[in-house]
Amino acid sequence: MKKHQLCIPKNDNHPFDLKTITTLGQDFRWRELGDGRYSVVLDGNLIHMRQNDRGVEYESDSGANLNELLYSYFRLDDDIDAIYDYISSRCERVGELAREYRSHRILRQPDRWECMVAYICSAPNSVKNIIKSVESIACSIGKPLELNGETRHAFPTPEMVLAAGVGPLEELRLGLYRHSKIIAAAKRVVAGELDLHSLAKPDVCYEKAKRQLRNCCGIDHKVANCIALFSLDKMEAFPVDRHVHKALQECRCSPRPPSSKTAIAETVKWAHERFGKRAGYANQLLFKGAWDEYQKSRDNSKQSRRKEKGSNPQLRLEGGFGAGGSPSPR
Repeated sequence: MKKHQLCIPKNDNHPFDLKTITTLGQDFRWRELGDGRYSVVLDGNLIHMRQNDRGVEYESDSGANLNELLYSYFRLDDDIDAIYDYISSRCERVGELAREYRSHRILRQPDRWECMVAYICSAPNSVKNIIKSVESIACSIGKPLELNGETRHAFPTPEMVLAAGVGPLEELRLGLYRHSKIIAAAKRVVAGELDLHSLAKPDVCYEKAKRQLRNCCGIDHKVANCIALFSLDKMEAFPVDRHVHKALQECRCSPRPPSSKTAIAETVKWAHERFGKRAGYANQLLFKGAWDEYQKSRDNSKQSRRKEKGSNPQLRLEGGFGAGGSPSPR
């Protein structure tokens, strides 16, 4: 396959870092291949890429030049220095996080339908399970793609989902009736009742886009804000989940952390007043800081439990593994 080069201007303040981008938790189709190479399925293309001194070298299953697609996806049209300078000046905590996570970005996902389904699967769910759900939907219904010995699948269109019927989705055991929510969303898109392409237009305001999304089964305030931020170009969107909720407790300039739908609305209003059209970037920095703290806390708890179990013969006997490698019955 022919290799292409996406040139990315060097930025010492906020350097582009492909590894960081693959771990943002915004797009769930990334895989690490090893040796600095990554695989992603993007808008029906299987792409392998690696960062180099000039930017990103890549190849796709079609062999096509995808520079325009990748330029938009990585939001290279954003003035990242100006954005970070502004949000840093508006909140001390955000400024601290901007200096810590200098390569943090927001992705502009080209397949708005896939993004919507991914975030329908996200509430409530772990990142690991969201990745599994999105990939299993693609493998079950989507078109196979092959590159360098790797086979993956394009995400199925809403028409393909409806043609397949509820059976394949139900068999995937997505949980919490997500299969019925996805079918309901597909019907609205195919019927023209939810036009994701139109909602992404600059002349469609954030509030209207969010209202349209909220009218769709299975989409709450947080999910609607995620879809608006990551695929509809509504950069003022401010998703509030438990991690952002925790981050706001450390924000001396923020209002009372939300504990109800009314308080969440007040928090989003505060974010718009303080950060304006750049609220989404502030949101993702707050999320990243809280998420990393959560991961460290969880890892430390696991290590403590291992040490405790290892130093107590009784715990080893009752809670350990039997000779065959299976959990001992209790």
